Amino acid sequence: MSDASVRIKVCGLTRPADALACASAGADWIGLNFHPGSPRCIAPGLAAEIIATLPITASAVGIFVDRSPAEVVELADRLGLRIVQLHGQEPPDDLAALCHLRVIRAFRLGDAEDVARMVRYLRRADELGRPPDAVLIDSLVPGRAGGSGHAIEADLLSLIPSLPRLILAGGLTPENVADRIERVRPWMVDVASGVESAPGLKDPARVNAFIKAARPRPADLSPLDHS
Repeated sequence: MSDASVRIKVCGLTRPADALACASAGADWIGLNFHPGSPRCIAPGLAAEIIATLPITASAVGIFVDRSPAEVVELADRLGLRIVQLHGQEPPDDLAALCHLRVIRAFRLGDAEDVARMVRYLRRADELGRPPDAVLIDSLVPGRAGGSGHAIEADLLSLIPSLPRLILAGGLTPENVADRIERVRPWMVDVASGVESAPGLKDPARVNAFIKAARPRPADLSPLDHS
């Protein structure tokens, strides 16, 4: 059973028309990848074009892997991004340097020790007074920073602590997202390869099917959720 209140993020957009189609279908957040190692990586100029197409109901998220806080801030400010995602090995101290941005901290989980590391990281971020605004969990695939299409193992999902803004990623598709929402009860779901015809190229039919499966009824979300 899906959840009418779950938020939806479609990640790895590379074409303005695809971004507009995703937003029009009901996606809340649109992920723009700035990691050079990703097949979905885009240049800042193209990112600006994509951002310009988005309606007020959707927000762009900049995705960074092991970039310095100064680099993240510079590009976010240049593009007018208010939400960024850290998807590498960034230490908790980096979050404090991003105080004017909403930060999603991503964790790639392959075993129970990865979950324990995530818990320790979040505890340290709390101690520093700058916890992430949301936590994203993804599958760990060696050599990949995300978008692999691999799902998190079910036994690991049972170890995830209760988090107020948990974003579930990793191998989600129109066919399995409702079941995953029922199991995990995330605040948001994140999809990339599960709605693509090729890396970075979204399939409109699969995007629509994913959003309908995840959220069959229109969600009544406050404006803050799109900021």
